[in-house]
Amino acid sequence: MRKIINALAACCLASGTTMAGAQQDVFSQGTSAFKRGDYRAALGHFEAAHARGNRSENLSYNMGVTLYKLERYNEAADWFESLLDSPDWRDLALFQLGMVAEKRGNRALAQRRYQMVAASGSEKLRRLAGARLGNLGRSPVLVRETGQDSADRGSALLKLAAGYDNNAYALRDELQVDSSVGEDTYMDLFGWGQYRIAGSTSDGWRIHGYGFQRAYTEYSSLDLSSFSAGIARDMHWGAWQLELGGAAEQVALDGEQVYQQIRLEAKASQRIGDGKLELAYIPAQFSGGDGYEYLDGSRQRFEAEWKHPLGAAKLEARYRLDVNDRQDLLVTGDAGDSFYSYSPVRHSFGAELRWPVGGNWRFSVGSEYRLSNYDSENRLVDSDGALREEQRQADRVESWLGSQWMVTPRLRLAGKVTFTSNEENFETYTHDKTEANLGVTYLF
Repeated sequence: MRKIINALAACCLASGTTMAGAQQDVFSQGTSAFKRGDYRAALGHFEAAHARGNRSENLSYNMGVTLYKLERYNEAADWFESLLDSPDWRDLALFQLGMVAEKRGNRALAQRRYQMVAASGSEKLRRLAGARLGNLGRSPVLVRETGQDSADRGSALLKLAAGYDNNAYALRDELQVDSSVGEDTYMDLFGWGQYRIAGSTSDGWRIHGYGFQRAYTEYSSLDLSSFSAGIARDMHWGAWQLELGGAAEQVALDGEQVYQQIRLEAKASQRIGDGKLELAYIPAQFSGGDGYEYLDGSRQRFEAEWKHPLGAAKLEARYRLDVNDRQDLLVTGDAGDSFYSYSPVRHSFGAELRWPVGGNWRFSVGSEYRLSNYDSENRLVDSDGALREEQRQADRVESWLGSQWMVTPRLRLAGKVTFTSNEENFETYTHDKTEANLGVTYLF
């Protein structure tokens, strides 16, 4: 068994990467040192490759295996856990985490990790996991029937950030009729989590949810909160990985409900060559709170995203179509009736490039263009005091620069600066905005 495991580890120390010359050389030196049993030298080469910007999943796995060989189990576990969100590496990482648990003397945890691997699509991994379970005195069937495979079913993250917004009230353009301009600082708190209640990662059921809170220093009327909970069914369909489910969300402004949303989620992803295609259809029904009844209605959302490596960098390109059918807002007054449409058809085109710069630093740059055409003709007094009646149209360009420092595989520091330019045929909605934030994220 030990020979099989060692052979499996050696085979998975991939020597073929898309890194440029220097990275490739030092990475290959690490795999060669590992194969001849010089694990300390291998670790030095892998750390050098990481410092030079190699962020491949191959390297993460190699780091974990090498640290395991050096009996540095806590560090090895961190690298394996960083691969749990990767469909290509998850099962192998779980198997190695089972080995780590055995070395730590946690037989129950090791059994649960091997049981998760017993549902793998790899026959070799299923056989190895079954053998390990047999050595530990537990069969795959028994663990599945008793439901004792709960470990590693869940994942979560928590992010705390501080930010500056030079035009905070622009956030209300789509929620309230009047807007003003003012700069302010804020604090963000975001938490997300999911838990698998049945089956495996690629074929099972899970629940998920998130919560978000933004609190401004001066403009408390703009304090925003959002909470969501949902359920999803993951499954295979040919070459596609599918996700089918639904979720509910509630959004509040200054403690008062703006709307509730019920949405269905149908997503499909497939690897094509070195890239990955992701498609989504997300219909939603909205119910506005008191004073926000004009948001009542539906939205149909279609998304397509393409992810592809470019050397050490990764490119993400996406398109989104939103079709809204809302109640809209009619305001009566002595000067006449005003009408505001809240039913836009929106086309969004965006791209982002992420790349390692050196050490644990990653940088990103991106931009998105959004075209909005609102249903029906708005009738309102514009910012110049003139009464205008025409269909509202908007062009928004949002660009950003980001940086992330991976302190550990779980702990990350990140900063982002976003520039927004929103041009509309109604000047009252036209605005520019610059926002900057710095935060810390921890992955559980």
